[in-house]
Amino acid sequence: MRPIMAGAIVSPTLVFIPELELIILYITSFSAAGFVLYWYYRSYSRLGIKVSDLLAYVGKNWKSMIRQALSYGAFHKKTVKNAYAGVMHLLIFYGMLILFISTALIALSHDILKPLFHFGILVGSFYLNFEVWTNIGGIMLLAGLGMALYRRLAKKIVLESLFDDYILILGIVILSVEGFFLGALKIALFRNSFDIYRFIEWYLSYIFPKTMSLNLGITIYRELWMVHILTAFVLAIYLPFSKFSHIALSWTNVTIKKFRPRGEMTTPFLLSEALETGNLDFTVGAKEVLNLPTTMKIDSLACTNCGRCERACPAVLAGSDLDPRVVVQNVKTVVYDGKVQMVPGILTENAAWSCTTCQACVEECPVLIDPHSFVMESRRNLVMENKLTKEMTQYFNNLTNTQNPYGNSPADRDDLLRFGPKYDSSKEILYWAGCMGAFDPRGKKVAETVMGLFKKAGVNFGILGSEERCTGETARRMGEEGRFQELVLQNIDTFRKYNVKKIVTACPHCFNTFKNEYPKFGLNVEVEHHSKFLAELVESGKLKVRKKEETITLHDPCYLGRVNGEFDNTRFIVNTSGTLTEMEKSREKSMCCGAGGGNYWYKVKSQESISHLRMQQALETKAGKLAVACPFCNAMMEDASRTMDAQGKIQIRDISEIIAEGLEN
Repeated sequence: MRPIMAGAIVSPTLVFIPELELIILYITSFSAAGFVLYWYYRSYSRLGIKVSDLLAYVGKNWKSMIRQALSYGAFHKKTVKNAYAGVMHLLIFYGMLILFISTALIALSHDILKPLFHFGILVGSFYLNFEVWTNIGGIMLLAGLGMALYRRLAKKIVLESLFDDYILILGIVILSVEGFFLGALKIALFRNSFDIYRFIEWYLSYIFPKTMSLNLGITIYRELWMVHILTAFVLAIYLPFSKFSHIALSWTNVTIKKFRPRGEMTTPFLLSEALETGNLDFTVGAKEVLNLPTTMKIDSLACTNCGRCERACPAVLAGSDLDPRVVVQNVKTVVYDGKVQMVPGILTENAAWSCTTCQACVEECPVLIDPHSFVMESRRNLVMENKLTKEMTQYFNNLTNTQNPYGNSPADRDDLLRFGPKYDSSKEILYWAGCMGAFDPRGKKVAETVMGLFKKAGVNFGILGSEERCTGETARRMGEEGRFQELVLQNIDTFRKYNVKKIVTACPHCFNTFKNEYPKFGLNVEVEHHSKFLAELVESGKLKVRKKEETITLHDPCYLGRVNGEFDNTRFIVNTSGTLTEMEKSREKSMCCGAGGGNYWYKVKSQESISHLRMQQALETKAGKLAVACPFCNAMMEDASRTMDAQGKIQIRDISEIIAEGLEN
């Protein structure tokens, strides 16, 4: 007997599957679903997260959670920045979503509405649209899986989870193909004119012989259907133990992630409060995995082992033993066994000091993990335990004794007063020279150039001279939180003394610290990097620059570009003075010079120099000049130029010098 009447547009789905088999299906399905839900609950409850805490969080943050779930989950905001990987993930995600909705509609119509209310929803035009979209979903899923296989086999993207990937990809391919063949067989057995809407299955149905009897066809269908259900059941049970667990865990991570400015590190304590109470007995950093903040443990669970952070990390490219992917995966492996020490259990001491804090790993992670924060927590503990090299100890001693990393007398800063006036309350702009601008010979030339441009443009500015201290930025990123906060409080007192309203600095590290970290301690001033301030002077005509027939490439400083999103002003200056030719790694993808995170002040073991790798990328552009916008980048690139014997091939200039060399008299 045919399951539907001729001419009636009604879904025949499952009408010839025996009731006992349907009962078995739902028992196993609910059991599998219960197992997956229990695994999901245990994943977080074992971290000490209570359901009441979760409900309270949702109640306060549901709007941002929905927004982030859509942006980073449904629309893959970070993943689509890589075109191939983005399309691949979107096809797989939306293909699976469409097929999941289709399966849910079948269950709703045939197993709930029909038995209880004697009507179904898979009828008429709705049913025809349902079949079209189901076929589209299947095509999308298979296309995405095909791209995933091609990426691993032909493009040879280095992944550490290939065996697991192949099992999952092939398993889902088999599941999808089974679904298409089931639909095709159904059409072959009970062909109706409207089945053409199932356009893939319609043509696929002709592979079945017309001479096949109805009873044989139904028997084959039932057996194939059971295999299809078994495949889905096995994949569901395998999910918690596979890379596909990220479907649930990464979605949770992107949904609950609390955003702070990328350039702001966490503040484990407030020194001002500790001094008031006299309670200085606190622990900073993570000695063991259990000491990591819960948010970081949730981060580790969400890691898909995709390797994007690894491929972007300059420390990895230089051949050090730091690998952000391995660090996060190591934490993930022992996250419920918190007694494992961060050093050396998760990473080595050399690896802990190898991070340049460039945040290329943070930029790349599609599920909003911050790999570099794991390294920072390790550093903080190493400082607490005084596990420092002589270079590091000297650095911190200099900060304590002279308020600068060089150990120079603070009075030496007054030498810059020959080029700029002392700041007082009548000045509109405080030019912050920074330690490199005050003590490094190359940095000092840049500071002199900037102040010369200010004078030419009529800027009402001043400098602090000997009253300027290190911002403490590098101390914080080397793990010395207490010394950082001491310098913060001292500098803020000075700013309040002179009623400072606006700060301009040539150092992206100082810029980032003033902008993103000092406000937590009470600073309320406008902060600009000199690239923006100078670009405005050029654009307004206060500085007139003639365009030269020269090609200039540009290095984006990590803390100006990737961390703070400042890309356009440096490019405006370069294009005003010459013709910009971009390096392969530029803007958000720019490669670090190797100086950040304190690496400028000590040596780490690696096979190559990060600055040499970056200089080679600059030389490949064939540009005559390399424009930089950071005194540390300037120093690193000039050092690389000397040691690579490239001084005759490319000139290195701060963007202020690019302007000065092109000024119209």
